[in-house]
Amino acid sequence: MNEGISASLKTSCGEMDRRLNRDVNPDTKIRRFRVYQRDAAFYYVDGTVSVDFLQHYLLEPLEDLRDQKPEAELATALQNVVRLTDVQTAKTYEDAVNHLMTGRAVLLVEGMACALGFDARAFVRRGIAPPQTESVVLGPHEGFNESIRDNITLLRRILPSPNFIGEMRSIGDQIPVSLCVLYLKDAVDEDMLRRVKARLDSIRTDHVLSIGALEQMLEDKPFSLLPQCCLTERPDRTASMLLEGQIALLLDGSPLALVMPASILHLLHTPDDTSLRWQYGTFLRLLRLFGLLCALLLPGLFVAFVTFHPEALPVTLLTAVLESQAEVPLSIPAETFLMLIMFNLINEAGTRVPGISGSTLGTVSGLILGQAAVEARLIHPLLVIVVAVSSLGSYAVPDYSLGLAIRIAQLLFLAAGCIFGIYGMVLFCAAGTIRLCGMTSLGSPFAAPMSPIRTRNPDGWTRMPIWMQRARIWVANPADVNRTDGRMRGWDRRGNANDR
Repeated sequence: MNEGISASLKTSCGEMDRRLNRDVNPDTKIRRFRVYQRDAAFYYVDGTVSVDFLQHYLLEPLEDLRDQKPEAELATALQNVVRLTDVQTAKTYEDAVNHLMTGRAVLLVEGMACALGFDARAFVRRGIAPPQTESVVLGPHEGFNESIRDNITLLRRILPSPNFIGEMRSIGDQIPVSLCVLYLKDAVDEDMLRRVKARLDSIRTDHVLSIGALEQMLEDKPFSLLPQCCLTERPDRTASMLLEGQIALLLDGSPLALVMPASILHLLHTPDDTSLRWQYGTFLRLLRLFGLLCALLLPGLFVAFVTFHPEALPVTLLTAVLESQAEVPLSIPAETFLMLIMFNLINEAGTRVPGISGSTLGTVSGLILGQAAVEARLIHPLLVIVVAVSSLGSYAVPDYSLGLAIRIAQLLFLAAGCIFGIYGMVLFCAAGTIRLCGMTSLGSPFAAPMSPIRTRNPDGWTRMPIWMQRARIWVANPADVNRTDGRMRGWDRRGNANDR
């Protein structure tokens, strides 16, 4: 209920105490004093404001005026005395409580039918540290933290432009949390921007716990296996996507940025690709793609060829497999499923174990279990190699959500290969490709620019020289996709630099 603040301090304090549950909530503090010959009270939440700041810059200047009379309207006179840049007026009790919950100190004065919210926030927060999951060799080593203001500042330092817009809003019906919609005014497609805002306005939930929960409320196909948004903890990568016309969302309390729309290519690119020379970046992207295909198809192909199409294998390899299989009690499909599940279990255990012990646990457990299983004749050695290579391929996928999708799809391809052989895998691959081409992210084709063909810079499966990339990607403002003619670097017909 939006009840207006009373001019009676006793009434206002009673209503604030009731709304803040001060009888059972000791974190909500009140400080009573006099100003301009009137009774006054400060409300603040312990732990969210700086007590020293409150004492020196708010209480002391106001208490010095206890015996004076205001020279202007009361609220105006108080704002003139407390010379802070961020002072907001609350007309209702609900607004005053919201100010308190966001770290402000709220001032109530006898005879003033409003409240003043002073920015004295001092939340405990983590400092700027290197990203945990997106480490690079070349490039900045700064990652987002849990403070939305710090994250916006990191991006503004990279993009010092008035066209870099950050629209603040709150999300959540009962317990709202701050959300920032970031975009470049001249680069973003206005239709996509309106679509994002419409989806944010349509969310009905008491509270948004994390940026991952927000992603699930905004994606086009919630039952799809593939992620349709890009999550990153790197400010430089977020800035590069903003330059291409994409939209980023920052949620207070989350050290990640949610970027949309995205495509399958965005989930496979890394910041190192742009920092390195184009030959090196192209090599790494092709290597990454090879790892993805190994993770997705290698176990299923192994079982399909050995079980259904042994004539396609070399005689020596087939003989070695069959001889070792004769001493193993399990069938090849059962062995493969068992090994994949065990490697996924080792990876999950290594992820949850804190610190450097996690990676050590994963490596040692894989070596010990694989060697013990071979010596106990539960599996044959070639299968250990196949599962190990496929697991390494899944680790080469830079996006964590896409890596999990690949592991699940790996089991589905294996099931198709176990039941129908290579033909089943081909049919399953065709169905997956059709599904991929039909997916969208914020209404934009997820498989673009391959399907359908879209105008773009030459930065897809391979990375052409950066000085040749003079076009934005297909998600940008259609009127500003082709930014300038020519390239960023001159050259002659032989390809030499024309800098003489």
